[in-house]
Amino acid sequence: MSYTIEHKVLPEYLEVFIKGTIVPGKELKEAMERWTTVSNLCIKEDRRLILAFIDLEGRHSTDSKFSLVDAAASFGWRPEYKLSVVVKNEDQLNHLSFTQTVMNNLGYEMKLFKKKREALKWLLS
Repeated sequence: MSYTIEHKVLPEYLEVFIKGTIVPGKELKEAMERWTTVSNLCIKEDRRLILAFIDLEGRHSTDSKFSLVDAAASFGWRPEYKLSVVVKNEDQLNHLSFTQTVMNNLGYEMKLFKKKREALKWLLS
């Protein structure tokens, strides 16, 4: 596994920290593993709001990003989840904007941010 996931359960939401490296050839498989873990945490902790801090080196292909979102329901992602993602820089924000668009077009709530305060404000609104 080329990533770690840590989490905190807060009264209104789940805070998730994802850090690691996107491994070429394994990017879709590992992304599905990561989001399955987050979905399972939501079920276990009875939370539908997720504040995720993502710090992943490397890039997903466009096909991989689309396949991940297209398969979201198959690994437990639910339309009632609201995902607020904090990225570490503008490059990651630009890289993940396609994922945000596809998620929203398929009926999921997701928004990208560079600052925790803005991300939390949107998540709790």
